[in-house]
Amino acid sequence: MNNDRERELRRQRSNLRSLALGITVFGLWSVLKVAVSALLTPVEKILNENEEALALVTESGTRYVIYIVVLVFILIFSSIDLIPRFYVARKARRESLGQNQGMAWMVCAVVMFIVWVIIVLEEILSFPKLLESTTTGQLDTVISLGLDITATVILGKLCVTAFRIRKIMRGED
Repeated sequence: MNNDRERELRRQRSNLRSLALGITVFGLWSVLKVAVSALLTPVEKILNENEEALALVTESGTRYVIYIVVLVFILIFSSIDLIPRFYVARKARRESLGQNQGMAWMVCAVVMFIVWVIIVLEEILSFPKLLESTTTGQLDTVISLGLDITATVILGKLCVTAFRIRKIMRGED
């Protein structure tokens, strides 16, 4: 391999390592965001459609039990998104160290990217309604959308960088 290709390969591997860290951080952020918003949502808003359940919670003091149960379910469902993120980040990090990790993790990353693009587009289309929402503030909504867009861009850049590394390794320019 000539010096230019070696230099480019080192640069792309360094980028891949940084992007893998970004995937991990934004995965943890998404779980934390969901957990905090669940903790800050009063039980009354969760149960506002069922007045009997609301009266029972208010009178019996089972508010904390409901908070814990809701939080556990939210963390379980959030980890469904976190597990593939950790998988892709771990494989990308190993790939950045020069270990061939196969194609499965790259396919998983591309699928995740497509799903996140769809989610972000849906968020953008429903943005005016989210701004009018009373459950979250306008600043929270804008920040959340910005972070989701950033996480999606990082995931897309990770996919592109991984394919560039493979291309350089095959000797194509």
